[in-house]
Amino acid sequence: MQLLLVLAIALGGGGVAYGLRNLAVQLAALLLLAVHHQRARRFLSHAPRMVVALVLLTLALPLLQLVPLPPDIWQALPGRGPAIAAYSMAGLDLGSWAPLSLDRGRTLTAFISLLAPAAIIAIGATFSSEEKADLARFAGLAALGALMLGMFQLSAANTGALLFNITAKPDVLYATFANRNSTAALFVLALILLACAPWWKSKAGLLSASIGGALLALGAVLTQSRSGMVLLVVSLGFVGLRVGMAVFAKNRSGGRSQRPAPNLTFVAALLAILLVAAAVAASALLGGRASDSLERFGDTDTDRPEMWEDAAFAAREYWPVGSGMGTFDEVFQLHESLEYISPRRAGRAHSDVLEVVIEGGIFSALLVLGWLAWCAAAVFRAPPFWRWTALGAGTGVLTLLLQSLLDYPLRSQTLLCMAAVLVVLLAGKRGIGRSVTA
Repeated sequence: MQLLLVLAIALGGGGVAYGLRNLAVQLAALLLLAVHHQRARRFLSHAPRMVVALVLLTLALPLLQLVPLPPDIWQALPGRGPAIAAYSMAGLDLGSWAPLSLDRGRTLTAFISLLAPAAIIAIGATFSSEEKADLARFAGLAALGALMLGMFQLSAANTGALLFNITAKPDVLYATFANRNSTAALFVLALILLACAPWWKSKAGLLSASIGGALLALGAVLTQSRSGMVLLVVSLGFVGLRVGMAVFAKNRSGGRSQRPAPNLTFVAALLAILLVAAAVAASALLGGRASDSLERFGDTDTDRPEMWEDAAFAAREYWPVGSGMGTFDEVFQLHESLEYISPRRAGRAHSDVLEVVIEGGIFSALLVLGWLAWCAAAVFRAPPFWRWTALGAGTGVLTLLLQSLLDYPLRSQTLLCMAAVLVVLLAGKRGIGRSVTA
């Protein structure tokens, strides 16, 4: 599982344009399932029924969209007029069967992209509490490795060590992604995972986690991602609450608690947060890189509202069945308003929510609502020893949801795998596994 996460972070941040790298992650996931097929079966029998159903339905949706339909049915589906016209112009037989998806290759790719997160959930849900805590901490440390690469790239003004063929700005931290918003999302999620995992059992480990979290927060600022910096505020709010409640509980107990969480650790965590805040404030006041990041909030020149308007129109055109998972880039161009067309191609709606509705219609919308409802319920029903970990995982899901309103984090293989780690932390088991002291 750790190797799969490393591969996902190292190779999965380029999107659909880097299919072979994504394929390496997906093949590793299949290998993981093959080696631990018994755990996959245990997932089906022991995991909460709701999460099993959600995983299976999520995998089934793109496959069902590939099932050939009789001509009378597929031609009657909403938004199929251009496809019928294309068939006629190309001299193709309109009496042939065709699937719901308007691009079979894209939809098959969408299904394959779900293999890695599905494998992480299926295997990780069978972990004991200690193993889940180790997985959360390892994911945070792996993100720190990506941050170190990003710092090296930034020191060379992004002239070398970039993993993807992008037009990189010299003052933006990309790390293992082609998109700085996704980079910031990774750092924010990793910070939350380091904070929500049960406290490290040694003073050195706790201090390392505090310093690592501070570095991740700084890295999120250096991406110059506006959505990432907003999400950072959410994550730091969780960290502050986590540390503050721990200090309050220890003081209330009169220092007689047997938990391995010394006051020195809480002080170190607070100092790390304050040092990062002071460094960012000083950089902002002195015109450094943090100043460049904050100045982006004043840049309101964006074409996203126009893309959202056209995307909402496209969603209505294909409602309620959708155009097929992964087909946004193929169908959006048909519905883009002439007054909004520019030399740049809108390959994404810059809203995962709108894209999911366009591609999957009411079915994908219900799946999203089902996942969110299950995550919320899992947070509230978490046992006392796991409450902070579950709350942190829920906070991570919230940050992904918030960024999905403005961007497309879940179109990244890396962030799909990180989202799966959050699900693993929320997925309880019936009668298996051991517990840890939170």
